[in-house]
Amino acid sequence: MDELLELLGRYDCHLKRDEKSMIDFLNNNFELYLEDLRKANVPEKNQLVGKEMCQKVNDVIDDVENNMQEIINVLKMYRLGNIIDASKKFFNIADKMKPYLMIDYTGNFHKDSYFRIRKVNEKQAKFERNEMFHIPLTKNHLIGTERYSMPGYPCLYLGTQIELCWYECGKPELFYVSKFEIPDEVDNTLKLIDFSQKSCELKHSFFCWFNNEKDKDKVRKYLLKYLYTYPLRAACSVTVEHPEERVIEEYIIPQLLLQWIRKDKDFYGVKYESCKLSDEVRNIGGYNLVLLTKDFDKDGYDKFLRNNVKISIPHFEKFDSEKLQDPEYYINIENSLNELEYI
Repeated sequence: MDELLELLGRYDCHLKRDEKSMIDFLNNNFELYLEDLRKANVPEKNQLVGKEMCQKVNDVIDDVENNMQEIINVLKMYRLGNIIDASKKFFNIADKMKPYLMIDYTGNFHKDSYFRIRKVNEKQAKFERNEMFHIPLTKNHLIGTERYSMPGYPCLYLGTQIELCWYECGKPELFYVSKFEIPDEVDNTLKLIDFSQKSCELKHSFFCWFNNEKDKDKVRKYLLKYLYTYPLRAACSVTVEHPEERVIEEYIIPQLLLQWIRKDKDFYGVKYESCKLSDEVRNIGGYNLVLLTKDFDKDGYDKFLRNNVKISIPHFEKFDSEKLQDPEYYINIENSLNELEYI
């Protein structure tokens, strides 16, 4: 297979920094990627995508290197407390990368179901629909730091599988779960940055697509986007080393990305692959979705999301480890999630 396609499988975004600082880890990761990209970008090593693809990479490879250096500089500035300057620098990087960002729309995957889980204890009463929505701005003191959102700033986090949500929520023994329907009408379709594709599968997808697509340049342009934006996706996809710490370095770049999305106004969130490293999560498949909030009503809920996203009646579940082995377990839960309405 072509060396440029092999890079997609080699540079997976399930990254673990192993006690290195984010700066040192990403700096090393970026150097290896750039070196491998240059070595792979030879026409003789890419008989399928051809010299045309190699030329496209040649045209942007200096930009890729510069973006890597600037992302590292953002982290260095942030570590020294120069948060305003770090944000401005990152916004400049994102502005430049915008034409290469992979995008998707909620209307493109409206057949998927989305779910959210909330951990509870024995004393907590039954949850209502609104309690499964994002935490309202009126209760922003309850909002902690998340991968794509700052403390105190509400976002709506969803997953495509109940099992995935359960792992993302820390495998709680007691929890409520709801099903969500997101907009699929043309007028209400939401534009999202797409980090959800699993890199190890991409090389095979591109191989098949290129062999069957008449417009070969269309495939080359798409492949270029993945090669170009890898540094940003990598910086947003490092698994958390110390989740209980006050400062979570792995969240700096993704949180800045969501701030840029608010500023840019074209996007409404991010589709992203789970950053959990366990084999169980990786075998589940699916992806997460974070929708940002913009304009709040008197109750503290995002007006657009409240008027367009439907939620099922929350279902209470007490987890039994033996049920995890039963393929019908999650199907039965999903089948119980009905009567979807707006809050």
